[in-house]
Amino acid sequence: MVPEIVIQLVLYNDAPFLPGLLSSLRKQTFNNFHLIAVDNSSDDSAAKKFRDLWPEGELYRSDCNLGYAGGHTRLMETTLKRGAPFALVLNTDVLLQKDFLRNLHDQLVRFPGVDACGPLILQGVNNRKTKIVQNYRLYMNFPLGKKSSPDEGRILRSYKELPVSADVDYLSGVAFMIRTSVFENMSFFDPGLFLYGEERDFFYRFSKSGCVAMVTRKAVCRHLHDWAAQSKEGYRREYYYLRRNKILYFKKYNFRKGLIRFLFFEFIKLPVILVWSIRKGGIKMFGWYWLGIWHGLTGKKGRYI
Repeated sequence: MVPEIVIQLVLYNDAPFLPGLLSSLRKQTFNNFHLIAVDNSSDDSAAKKFRDLWPEGELYRSDCNLGYAGGHTRLMETTLKRGAPFALVLNTDVLLQKDFLRNLHDQLVRFPGVDACGPLILQGVNNRKTKIVQNYRLYMNFPLGKKSSPDEGRILRSYKELPVSADVDYLSGVAFMIRTSVFENMSFFDPGLFLYGEERDFFYRFSKSGCVAMVTRKAVCRHLHDWAAQSKEGYRREYYYLRRNKILYFKKYNFRKGLIRFLFFEFIKLPVILVWSIRKGGIKMFGWYWLGIWHGLTGKKGRYI
């Protein structure tokens, strides 16, 4: 039997999050889905926990860390072979409300001209439920790489404060559902990016091909990532890839104005960046920050840190 939705998970040292996520998937009111995962060479018990908690799922193991982009690209190849009309790209550190799948699926069925749909993503701080918006409507000036998120950080009293749905330029990689027919004409995430910036690159190609994305507040999830607990090493890794991949993006699509503007402001803000980076991750972070810029300019791709 061909499932209606294939759900994709990339595992990497995230065993503590799996019980919550998989429990929320068990409680979904829409259950015509199949779960697949790739273990990116984790050194914790993520693969074993996945097998124990979801034995009917498919688990693949990579001999090396493919990154978020490479892991989901590999899984999408499997998803397309399954013949499912929809794929759900999903982080492991999320909790889904019980009608999450149904509402995303219903939105795409109701609007056949829409090719991808994202949820309302709320922050989950220290596993506590909040009504702080992490992501909802996301807009992007692709040539300048400049994003706008008018709802980010907003504390909601009621979901009705947000529009029921809205057309957007791109969707967060934390969670979004997409028609698999989209991939007849384009590839998925660029594996060379490894981490961060995958959505910007993909949704630029998505929009150029005439595809349409939207969000609906009826589908709600909580992202449990606690940025306050991020380690110095984590910050160094994050900002290395953020800087590098943005430059790779500008160069890939020949957005010269965006690249020049980006570099100009990076150099203008250098004293501020120095103080900020030392506070966040020590003097090494300042080095990794600028190494990311250098590697972007010299075309370094894939995993580095």
